Amino acid sequence: MNDATPPARLTERERDCLRLVSRGRSSKEIGAELGISHHTVDLHLRRAIRTLGASDRRDAARRLEAEEGGQIPYQQLSTQPQAIAEPPPITAISPPIRTDRQPRFRVPFLRQGRQYNDLTSAQRIGWTFAIAALMLIVIANFFNGLAALFYITG
Repeated sequence: MNDATPPARLTERERDCLRLVSRGRSSKEIGAELGISHHTVDLHLRRAIRTLGASDRRDAARRLEAEEGGQIPYQQLSTQPQAIAEPPPITAISPPIRTDRQPRFRVPFLRQGRQYNDLTSAQRIGWTFAIAALMLIVIANFFNGLAALFYITG
């Protein structure tokens, strides 16, 4: 029986995979970096997890890192330039300012990608009644057409 501590029983390839897991890499990214299949990476990680008695790949990577004293021979993300490490700030989107050149006739539906409603309460009520009246006229004409067809055929 092997009396070595669990991290000492790991192969060098299992250690490489766990070091890259500690850097947040996926199996596909690890496979591409090491020149092996992502299935092989998963096999190495499963063996390492079993050897270390860890619950998952991140736990196994933390255990290896603790055993090695936090010394990971790979480049850390904190060494990247600040412009790459942090995304640029997002500016707030404000609605456009209305000018006199824009039409005064306002409709109650979105147009040209606008995502806000600038109608007053009175305009909304007026449009509601106008649309209801238009729907009433359309429905009345539909029933008149049906009555005319019934009269002709009956």
